[in-house]
Amino acid sequence: MSKDHNQYDLTANIQDVIHVLDTPQVSGGKDNEPDGDGEEREIIHVYPVAGGGVLFTRTPIEEEPLDTTPIHTKHPKNTPDPVAISALLFSVLIPLSCIIFQLYILFNPPIATLTIIPKSQTLSLTGTLQLGRLLNPITISQSQTVPTTGKGHQDPRQAQGSITFYNGQLNSVFIPAGTMLTGNSGEQIVTDADANIPAANLPQVGQATVSAHAINTGSNGNIPAYDINQGCCATAIKVVNTTSFSGGQDERNFQTVAKSDIDTTAGSLKPTLMQSMQGALQGELKKGEALQTNPCTSTTTADHQTGQEATQVKVTVSETCSAVAYNAQQLETRVMQLLIIQAEKKVGTGYSELGDPQVSVTQATAQNKKVVVSFSSTGTWVYALASQEQQYIKKIVAGKTKEKALQLLSSLPGIERASIQWSDDTKLPKNVQYIHLVILAGI
Repeated sequence: MSKDHNQYDLTANIQDVIHVLDTPQVSGGKDNEPDGDGEEREIIHVYPVAGGGVLFTRTPIEEEPLDTTPIHTKHPKNTPDPVAISALLFSVLIPLSCIIFQLYILFNPPIATLTIIPKSQTLSLTGTLQLGRLLNPITISQSQTVPTTGKGHQDPRQAQGSITFYNGQLNSVFIPAGTMLTGNSGEQIVTDADANIPAANLPQVGQATVSAHAINTGSNGNIPAYDINQGCCATAIKVVNTTSFSGGQDERNFQTVAKSDIDTTAGSLKPTLMQSMQGALQGELKKGEALQTNPCTSTTTADHQTGQEATQVKVTVSETCSAVAYNAQQLETRVMQLLIIQAEKKVGTGYSELGDPQVSVTQATAQNKKVVVSFSSTGTWVYALASQEQQYIKKIVAGKTKEKALQLLSSLPGIERASIQWSDDTKLPKNVQYIHLVILAGI
């Protein structure tokens, strides 16, 4: 069945239902009661549906009554204004904080701090004192053997010697230079000069000796005496090397002792040697004594000289030291006495020494079996502000302005510089209890 036909039937059915609804009902009748013709009719309720369509129901749907209550606009509840609250708090806190500050000042008044640097002067003193005892000299040695680092080279050389010719003839014989001879060892020797051999005067034979050398270089040419002992050159002529040949050497490279081998080894030995020396000298001190070491004598020796062929060298360093032992406290006391005498002359009264003087011994020598110690020292003298003077300073600046107080302080004797930790436009406290002094001495 087509779509248009379905729509037609639905419309027809709705019209039938509307017709039924429009048909009057019997008063007091009920649903599904028969009408006057005796036919039973059914009542169908029709309601339109949102979005299109129709709802059929036998039971009527009760509709909610419309709310006819007028709509009123709701107003927010009353809230406090933040600006007003801030202004109120500010107007209360300002006076309250002022009252609190005034109470704090009343119970905790400000403190004025006066920093004073008193005048000071440094004194120096040098001199000598007969003090202490001379210790016996001590000698300590240390050795070390190290490989050599030097390099040596030997060129090849021919052996040198001499040859003697004997002549049994009754006339002289001439043997020219360059005559070659061979010994029992097989080494060849050649003469360096002509040989004029005189005639024999029997039973004495004539003889002549000339220099000769080995033809080949090397140590093999160092033939022993009488290695050549044979006839030569003519009738009744004999040649003999009555002494050995020497000086022949082979070419080679070898190690030698370098100067740095000795110097470097000696330098490494000296620090440990001096530590041992200090320990030995310290062992000679008595309780309360200090040590002043005099210049030591150092010697360095080696079992091979510089440039000598050797694969290693033994280096020995010896230190001989003498020293003076003195009582350090006794020295400081006597130097302080001398400084006080000097201070009374140069600085004047009102000053006192600041701490202990610095004393150093520069030299100690024995003179006529007595030890004389040379020293240098420095000490600082500071103007002393006693308790009474400090109270006086507080009184004269109390209630003054900062500028006036500084003027008064600069006019007092013994004060080098002064500063006040206080406001420039406010007077200092009148009560000296709230004025504190800070004295910085020795600056």
